[in-house]
Amino acid sequence: MMDPSETVSSDRRGPGPVVRSGMVWLVVFPAVFMLVVFFLIPMFVALRYSLLSTMPFFDPETSYTLANYIHVLTEPIYLRSFVRTAGYAVTASAISLLISYPVAYYLACKARRGALILLVMLIPFWTSIILRVFSWKIILGSSGIINSLLRAMGLIDLPVQLLYNRTGIIFGLVYTYTPFMILPLYATLGKVPRELLEASEDLGYNKLQTLWRITLPLTRSGTMSAVILVLLACFGDVLSAQMLGGANTLMISSVIFETFMGGANWNTGSALSVIVFGALLLLATVLTWLGREVEHA
Repeated sequence: MMDPSETVSSDRRGPGPVVRSGMVWLVVFPAVFMLVVFFLIPMFVALRYSLLSTMPFFDPETSYTLANYIHVLTEPIYLRSFVRTAGYAVTASAISLLISYPVAYYLACKARRGALILLVMLIPFWTSIILRVFSWKIILGSSGIINSLLRAMGLIDLPVQLLYNRTGIIFGLVYTYTPFMILPLYATLGKVPRELLEASEDLGYNKLQTLWRITLPLTRSGTMSAVILVLLACFGDVLSAQMLGGANTLMISSVIFETFMGGANWNTGSALSVIVFGALLLLATVLTWLGREVEHA
């Protein structure tokens, strides 16, 4: 006859390995499905189209070639657009970091209800991104709030050109992607042990010294991740470039969009997309490696 204690102990073991494995797959499946359907399959299609001379549904006799890649790598407009976009992305990421870190630090370390304040700050970003970017056309326009304020203060006589140039794009990028930097920084700063900060103050360090010697080193990895996230997002931005930029401020995302939609040249557009994706993947890998090296130094 089985001992009752054995029955109780067997019931406390929880679900078997098969059940646990099924639960894991149930949790992981949506993420895997999204990754395959919205990333891997489109990238495979783009890679295939980039290696074809014409589109297969237009020309069944199409052949594989490297001509699209040669065209992209030798055409100056693509390189200029990529370098210009890199400048915009780096500038916007740096400004966003200067804004986001103090805000995230205050919300995570100083504010009593930091999570609630953060939620209130993010409510405007639940609206349409098109509406939010378009609002900057009103703010930055010749008769907008900024120019009206500067004229009222007597600082300018003629309106300052803030639209359809580099300034307008930077404004749009910083406004659009700053929340994407605040959120990971807030999570990272929230994990800093309060005991270390208190011990630093007990040892005679002031607030600035504690921030420099304790907080910044402990949040270096999270800060790098936030910068990479915003940097890559800026490369893929289309709305800011098209609504706030001009003909001389074309970003690589706009060039890709026009190549596909305006010129209907899917082969060249696919080759350009693959090259840009490879460059950004390499950039993210290098920045991640540098962040780890600095962290372990």
